[in-house]
Amino acid sequence: MISIQKKLVRTLSISITAVVLIILLAIDIAVDTWIDNQFNRAMQAKAGMLMTLVSVDQQQIDFHFSSRFLPEFDGSAEPEYFQLWSNGTALQRSKSLDLFTTATLPFRNVKIAEPMIEEITLPDGRAGRVIYNRFMPQNNNQTQQSTSIDNNDNPSLVLAFATSAESINFVLWFIDIVFIITTISVIIFIRLFVRKAVEHGLSPLNKLNEQINNLSLTADSQPIKLDEPVQELMAVKASLNSFIKENRDLYFREKRLTSDIAHELRTPVAELINLTEVIQKFPDNELKQDYLPNVLKISKRLKDIVDNILLLHKYQHTKLSKNDVFDLNQVIQRLLSHKTDHNIQFAADESVPMLVSNLSAVESIITNLISNAITHSPANTPIFISLHSTDSNAIKLDISNTCATKLSNDDLKQLFEPLWQKDSARSASGNYGLGLSIADTFAKAINSTLTAQLHQQQITLTLLIPLKNKTT
Repeated sequence: MISIQKKLVRTLSISITAVVLIILLAIDIAVDTWIDNQFNRAMQAKAGMLMTLVSVDQQQIDFHFSSRFLPEFDGSAEPEYFQLWSNGTALQRSKSLDLFTTATLPFRNVKIAEPMIEEITLPDGRAGRVIYNRFMPQNNNQTQQSTSIDNNDNPSLVLAFATSAESINFVLWFIDIVFIITTISVIIFIRLFVRKAVEHGLSPLNKLNEQINNLSLTADSQPIKLDEPVQELMAVKASLNSFIKENRDLYFREKRLTSDIAHELRTPVAELINLTEVIQKFPDNELKQDYLPNVLKISKRLKDIVDNILLLHKYQHTKLSKNDVFDLNQVIQRLLSHKTDHNIQFAADESVPMLVSNLSAVESIITNLISNAITHSPANTPIFISLHSTDSNAIKLDISNTCATKLSNDDLKQLFEPLWQKDSARSASGNYGLGLSIADTFAKAINSTLTAQLHQQQITLTLLIPLKNKTT
């Protein structure tokens, strides 16, 4: 299982450590190079000083050297070494070389103005460096105006100067050790810092997870809240609260529906039981024949409830085919021909185009809407039905009636809920509170919308059917 926190810690640690290591390595290399160059320049400077002590006078090479001012070449302490060659033959060397078995420095044939530095083991056994320089010695016979040197009269010489490199090696090693210790410390610090930073950055997510774990659909718990308004989590919080509310509403809806179904079935079942018990106790009762029609009526009532609930469940999340072509004016007039004993006023609109939809679903929706208007309006009050096209390329059907029972705008939110009835006397006159739920379910199945509006106890149910339905 992938851990976001571990992945972030690992990725950030590696990335930051790599950058810091590159910077530290560049600094280490730069410092080592600078120290090494300074040491080599110091060697070159001292070799240059020795070369100024060499001169040529009437074919004789003079070396004006005094150990009084340069005691390190005597070998008394921290000895240094030099040696001078002419045509490969040693002319002069420091007294410090006579103190050891190896009494000479290795010769290297270098070119003028091209000094060469080598790592060597000094005669005293220490690690050191030697610098070789080929140069033209000063000519004491030259006039001050002369700038040229006759190479035949003044042969070039080679000077080797050697000194211990242990001090600089120690410094370089010390710097490398400090670099290694610093690198390890930085890696540990970066790891700890990144871990703490990631933990702190993910703490709102962990708190959000704790709130989710404590949520319960059965309890009326508070919505998810963020202690800090984290931008990345605001959309998550909103989506979760919306999801939780939707599922909680669905849970309570199913809970209420289960209770309503049990309530609707309990009354007819109790009536059947009572009638059956009476017939069993008094089989020869002359009223037996009067009970049988009641039993049949109650059984049909039970069957209607069950059939409507199954119908509602069957098409609740289903899309119906829309391949029927029909005139909605004619459909409404045909359905109203069976309702002649009611005061229904239909305003037809012949300009409404032919509709391509599911005829059975549309007939079921209109039938349930008309039946609902008849049932829930006072006797002899008119019911108005109007039909017309809209600017949004749809057909709008309005069915209006006066409410027999006073409704509020809050009641409209539950109007399409299964088995919901405003009247506490349930199932009165064969009404079960399923008609509008079935109409709404069929409307959604054909990509239509069913809405309700209330104005001074005049309720209007509006069915909006698109002229261009999406095929499924």
